[in-house]
Amino acid sequence: MNSKTLCIIALVFLETCALSCGGGGGSPSVSFSANSLTFGDEAEGSTSEPLLVTLTNTGTAPLTITNVAVSANFTETNNCGSTLAAGANCAINVTLAPDTTGGLKGTVTFTDNAAGSPQTVSLSGTAVTPSTLTGYCIGYTGIGPCGVMTFQDLGDCRVGKPAVTPAVGTCIEGGEYIVDTSARCPSIGGTRGPRGACQATSTVVSCSVQGQQCGAAGSSPCCSGFTCTAGTDGSFCQPAAAGSARTGGTSRNSVLADRLR
Repeated sequence: MNSKTLCIIALVFLETCALSCGGGGGSPSVSFSANSLTFGDEAEGSTSEPLLVTLTNTGTAPLTITNVAVSANFTETNNCGSTLAAGANCAINVTLAPDTTGGLKGTVTFTDNAAGSPQTVSLSGTAVTPSTLTGYCIGYTGIGPCGVMTFQDLGDCRVGKPAVTPAVGTCIEGGEYIVDTSARCPSIGGTRGPRGACQATSTVVSCSVQGQQCGAAGSSPCCSGFTCTAGTDGSFCQPAAAGSARTGGTSRNSVLADRLR
């Protein structure tokens, strides 16, 4: 058998192996658990609870990820690494972390070796002006239908200090006042008696949306239209039944007057 024949046999063998051994037929493909993430209200300068999106390599070859980038006012963390095997998935946790106010839009962008690269997941949310203290204390007097008095207190109620639990209190005659129920201040005129609460600028608080974790210490309440629902792997905001929605900032209103007393 001459060298020419041997060369032809070798080429045929290599081509057959390439087709049957998987050397040339596979390619990666990218799929996401969600094509967009929507956040609720988040105070400027704070960071929301994370929303999760899962990336899956639905192809037949490893996915090589060269870059994951996120727009301004959002952040991300992931466990994807640089290579994702065929059929495997990884988690990307995205947060809204605004340094401005207003409606915000952005993307998480994935650069890889799959068709359609770069792929994107759309992001949106609303950044609101945080509630702060005004420098005044609202204390209970026990006199009159409203029974409260406002007086300056630049110590406990330092101007500009962030309000932690801002809420609306209502007088018997229908008047309203806004206080931070977590910020306590002296009784009226410094005399002995019930302590008051520091006045706040608004009832703005951050809130969570569908699929976002809730109920844990330090987590945000669910946005209007959602309720914190317990599951086997934790509590998450889910659509509420009619009339049972939780809102950030109003759940404490009914007991606020009693707390001031």
